[in-house]
This record gives sequence, C-alpha cells and structure tokens, in this order.
Amino acid sequence: MTRRLLPILILMLVLTSCMHQSPFRSEYYFQAMGREGDIVITVNDCSLLAGVLPDEIIGRADRISAVVNADGGIYGGAEGDFGYTGINALLDWAPEFRKVDGDPFYFQARSSSFEAAVPESGLLLFSSVSYPEAYALTVSDRSLVIDDRTAAEMASHDAAVYMNHPASIPDIGMDIPDETARKIEKAVLLFDDDGESGYLTGWLDMDSASSARTLSTLLRNELLKGIRQRGEKPDFAVLSGYFRPDGDILYIDYPGVKRDMVEAMAKASAGGV
Repeated sequence: MTRRLLPILILMLVLTSCMHQSPFRSEYYFQAMGREGDIVITVNDCSLLAGVLPDEIIGRADRISAVVNADGGIYGGAEGDFGYTGINALLDWAPEFRKVDGDPFYFQARSSSFEAAVPESGLLLFSSVSYPEAYALTVSDRSLVIDDRTAAEMASHDAAVYMNHPASIPDIGMDIPDETARKIEKAVLLFDDDGESGYLTGWLDMDSASSARTLSTLLRNELLKGIRQRGEKPDFAVLSGYFRPDGDILYIDYPGVKRDMVEAMAKASAGGV
C-alpha cells in the first residue's frame, strides 16, 4: 500500500468509532475467491500484516483475505469495524483519492492503482486491478468456490492459503520450481504460530500419484539441505513424516515454519495493493 495513503487512512479510522461486524455470517467472505490460477490467503491473526497495513486497520479487522490472481493482480477485503457512511465520506473528502461514480462507486488513489470503498458496513473492499470486478466476484454476484468444509478448516487457523491450479506457489522457505507448481490442481496450506514456533499442515491435490511422490521427495531434499548446511544430523524417520504422499494427494505436517516466513507470505499478498 502506498505510504502516502497511510496517514489519511489512519485519520479515517480514528474518526469513525461506531462498532460494525462483517456482513458475512452464514458463510465466509473468502469462499467466493479461488478461481483457476488464483492464490488465496486469509489471515485470522491480522498481526501478521503489521508493517503492511496501518495498526488502525489491523486493530479493527477480524479477518483480512486477499487474492493474487494469475496476472499478479490483488484484491480482497478486511472484515471488521468499518462503517459504510463514515469511511466512504472520509475517502470522498480525502485529497489523496478521487471518487469514481457508478454502481458500485469507489475511490481511486491518485498516486497508485489502489482502489477501495466500503460497499456495506463491516467490509473494506480493496483492489489493485479493478474494484468493480472485485465487488462483483466477492459481493454482488458472488458464488462459492471454496467448499464449506475447507473454508471452515482455513478459518480455524492463524493464516491459510488456498491454491487452484497455480502458476507458481508462495515462498514457504523451500525452492519449488514453477514447473512442479503447475502440477498442483488444488492445495490448502494451514499456518499456526504460538509466538515461538510455527506449524504448517495441509494437503496438495496433484495431477498424478507420480507428481505427489516427486514433490514429496523435493520437499524432503530441501529440508535435508538446510539441515546439513547447519551442520546438524538429519533424522530420516522424522523427515519422512513431514511430507506423506497418498495416491495423488500429498499431506504436509511440518513443525519447522518460522513466524517470519508466514508473515512474508501474508505481506506478499497484501503488499501489492
């Protein structure tokens, strides 16, 4: 997010003090994300976005979700205490923005591609590509892409990533070639952090059992390389349990994720806005 915009966004949030909640009660906002080529990240622990978004936004947000699409465009929403009347009025007033009339109306930054508005109280919608398209896909004409069971699992963790036929995958501290990433049909990665250490779990649906085995071997070799670089002795029995292929699905159960790795993934998804 362009740094010039932060002071005005902070002022807007300070001046709007009424309590609001996400308008999405029977389903998750991010369930309308995840079309082919998309990488979706939803963050329940919004402190992971510290330094990317102002503290005043993070403090008011219960959840922040964003899509990185196949073209590198980013859109999403912050759910929480964001009032329709107050935020939109202040965006309209702010010289850093200009109002774009229409249905929906929105506000475009004069110095960047950032676009934002509150389409209804409880949701601050943003985009770096097309606010009207983001509004249609996730609000007005939304259809659910992520099934209820998967969405509930994602929402129960500090942060989660959903991938649908990605061209590449986010940096999780391992070198995974794009060619291998393109063999992923769908994937769910789940992150938790207890303040000292992090945990990565999830599953990847590959295009074949052979691809699942290949990716499992690649990930284990990446871990093994790091262990040897640190001069440590590898425990091959433990390593084999971190990445377990079962047919064309690869299951992940890895306790070695650092918080800064999760923060970097979260920031990559929001930092281009």
